Amino acid sequence: MEAREAARATPGPMIRVFRSWRALGREQRLTAIAALGLWITMFLPWYSENGLAVSKTGVHTAGVSLTAWGSFSAVEAAVLLVSLGVLALLFARGERRAFHLPGGDGAVIMAAGGWVVLLVIYRMFDKNGSKVVGNGAITTGIDWGIFMALFAAAWLTYTGVAMRRAHRSEPKLADDPTVHLRRPTRERPHAPVASPREHRSEPPAQAPREHRGVTREDAEQLSFELPRDPDDR
Repeated sequence: MEAREAARATPGPMIRVFRSWRALGREQRLTAIAALGLWITMFLPWYSENGLAVSKTGVHTAGVSLTAWGSFSAVEAAVLLVSLGVLALLFARGERRAFHLPGGDGAVIMAAGGWVVLLVIYRMFDKNGSKVVGNGAITTGIDWGIFMALFAAAWLTYTGVAMRRAHRSEPKLADDPTVHLRRPTRERPHAPVASPREHRSEPPAQAPREHRGVTREDAEQLSFELPRDPDDR
């Protein structure tokens, strides 16, 4: 029964997300939307590959679009890490988790967003090129999805600046529901407990009697006359 009551008292994931969202400020919500948008852009077409093959029957061409998952590398892993990390940070702040980041939440998010901007720009130049394979060639390029990712990263950087300007204080340790503060209680000195023998009523001690010798007065009081003998006349 106790386990069932504890399970009912613990809110589900969706309720926790909803409560955390309501507890966030305006600039924090914009940051969460930007981080979520950055993660969504990874499902959009980032790159394109066009193939050209020459055969006896003629020239054949083919093209395909790739998402960030289809050409996953260290750059895409960094984008994923930043987006999920920012969402996890804001979820924890919504639940009043007390922890400190160097420079504050806004500075960390601003730096993470700027880093993603540089990575996406690097990926734009890195993916453009062509290579010869046998009797054909493959040309790689970028697609419209990567521009959306660049916009989301720039927006994330801007929201980090807005959070830094807001100067929102971090949750205190006393507000963190996961931390139980216990005030140290001073131990009071215990009164000495008397033994059962001490609780018993003892008769008052009698004064010792003084021992003295027999005085002359006592002897006179104890003296008595003997009857006279009639022959002693």
